[in-house]
Amino acid sequence: MIQATIATLSLLSTAALAAEHDVPGDFQTIQQAVTAASSGDVINVGPGTWSGRVDFRGKDLWIRSTDGTEETILDAGSLSSVVMFISGEGTGAILEGFTITGGTGQLFKGELTGGGIQIVNSSPTIRDCHITGNTATFGGGMAIWQGEPILDNCLFTDNHATNDGGGLRLHEYTTLVMEDCNFVGNTAGVFGGAVNYGHYSEGHHINCEFDGNSAGLRGGAIASACECNDPQLTGTDICNSVPDHILGGWQDFGGNDFCPVCAMDLNTDGVVNVNDVLQVINAWGGCVCVEDVDGDNVVGVNDLLAVIDEYGQCPG
Repeated sequence: MIQATIATLSLLSTAALAAEHDVPGDFQTIQQAVTAASSGDVINVGPGTWSGRVDFRGKDLWIRSTDGTEETILDAGSLSSVVMFISGEGTGAILEGFTITGGTGQLFKGELTGGGIQIVNSSPTIRDCHITGNTATFGGGMAIWQGEPILDNCLFTDNHATNDGGGLRLHEYTTLVMEDCNFVGNTAGVFGGAVNYGHYSEGHHINCEFDGNSAGLRGGAIASACECNDPQLTGTDICNSVPDHILGGWQDFGGNDFCPVCAMDLNTDGVVNVNDVLQVINAWGGCVCVEDVDGDNVVGVNDLLAVIDEYGQCPG
């Protein structure tokens, strides 16, 4: 009884100490509010386009818009990542209700990663956000290094990675749950037009939609050909991926729907035939290329058999 009373008093004390800050009003910029705030505080952001970078600086803050994504835009002006969680933030660090755009990533391990959102050793909660028009080498829309974040009702559109993960890149030792998230029109130069999984990463896509995402080599929607756990898909729809939907394994938890795709049409002429077979033979050997259809970095018998197995006219 005494312990329960102490716990209740502790919670009430924490709630009493939490403060709300308004931008504009109390502060002219979001970052000024972050600097002044303490973990547990709420920052209410009014409508408008807010320029510059937002760094949570290790604080579990709830930064939320008052008028939603269409009216509240965070724009990095092509100078850096738009939002950063890089100081051990937990799930109590919440970003809610923003359009996130104009990001070009932050240097991490020698590469520009996380154009829209950069997450390093942190596990924030991101919900009701539209991540659009961002670029980076890895993770055009978002990059995660060693964290367990939660994505809820987020939209990724028109983000680009010159290498992998146009919309989202999960780097090493990352676990991610994403629910009601949509990926539309994201592109990657190599693997994972929408989502790319790195080594020892894992994720669960619940009631998500992928439409019109593309990769230069493989995994138009999802690429997971790595030392990672196969991503789990539940109630997820994938359509109009180029050149294929998924590179690597995946786990079917039910309710998924994939539109037809002609992944073995290597020369994109609408039919899988001898020209595609010859293309595989001509690329025989070690290769990171479109002819490596199983993503093992070697063009060999398995790739040839995969093309032959799909021989014929592509579905309309």
